[in-house]
Amino acid sequence: MNAPARIGLYAAGLAVVFVASAATAGAVVPEEAVQAWTQSAQHAGSSDDH
Repeated sequence: MNAPARIGLYAAGLAVVFVASAATAGAVVPEEAVQAWTQSAQHAGSSDDH
């Protein structure tokens, strides 16, 4: 198998894993957890005590 074909298969495999991970996270992680994480990240990024 030549190098371009191997790299293409590797990239395709990564894409499959990424899509499967995103789909699994969307099905398993509750929306409330996502909102709480987003709010805490926004509050952490907006601290004015620097």
